[in-house]
Parts: sequence; C-alpha cells; structure tokens
Amino acid sequence: MVRLSRQHAALRQRGPIIAVGVGPSAAAIAAYARAGRKPPAPVPVLALIDSGSGRSILQHDLAVELQLTPVGAVEIDTPSSVDLSVMEYFARFWLDRTTSVELKVLEAPLRVPRVRALIGRDLLAYGQFSYDGRRNEFTLEVAPGAHPTSRDEEV
Repeated sequence: MVRLSRQHAALRQRGPIIAVGVGPSAAAIAAYARAGRKPPAPVPVLALIDSGSGRSILQHDLAVELQLTPVGAVEIDTPSSVDLSVMEYFARFWLDRTTSVELKVLEAPLRVPRVRALIGRDLLAYGQFSYDGRRNEFTLEVAPGAHPTSRDEEV
C-alpha cells in the first residue's frame, strides 16, 4: 500500500497538497504505440486533495501538455461559477512508481498557486484519506496496482 503522509504547520491555510504524476490513459498509450509514436511521459505536478469535489480536475495547460483528447463535455458548478462548461478526458494519476489510478477527469481552472491538479472523491474512492487538523497532518493510502478505470466509466 502506498502511504502519502504530510505534516505542515500551514496545512490549514494551504490545504492537503501532494506531488503526483499525471499522464495519459492506458488506452491513449496503446494508441500511441499502434501509431509508432512515443506517448507523453507523466508530468510531475502538485495536486490539492479536495474531498468536497466529486471529480478530479486538471488545469487546461496540463491537458494540453499531455496531449489528451477530449471524450466528452459537461457543465459543473464551482464555488465561483454556475453551469461552467468543461471538457472530460481520461488520465492516469501516479501516486508512486507502481501505484496509479485511471479516471475520467475534468479540465477546469484551479485558482490555487502552483497547483495543476485536484484530487476528488473519484480517486479517493480507491483508498483512505485522513486529515488530522490538531497535528497539521494528512494521509492518503491507496493499494498498490490500484489502476482500474473509474467504477462508473469504461475506457
């Protein structure tokens, strides 16, 4: 089991932020291979864990950098907008070298400095997340090899 635990004096102000890799889905990697092309490598990013968000989110520039292909569009509500039209993509979040989770993610603006991804409940469903405000500590645990697509989606 991969266990990402962080303790930070400013946790309450910054939020639970972790370093992860974000890369193309297994299907996209297979398509690159069939075409004889090299897929984009996972990009190391900072991600904010947000248990209030049902879906994980990527910044627009990250989706472009990974050359992700849209697979749909939806409207979402955020604290600062209503009926915001956003694109959906399949992407893979790498928590360490062997543990990844593939999801249908959204592309939306994130207004947290240096954060390029948001981890929502769709990814948290594959593990356990705890937040200890008294100790200024949080922990995310996910089983090794946790790489199925979203429980509700097919690639």
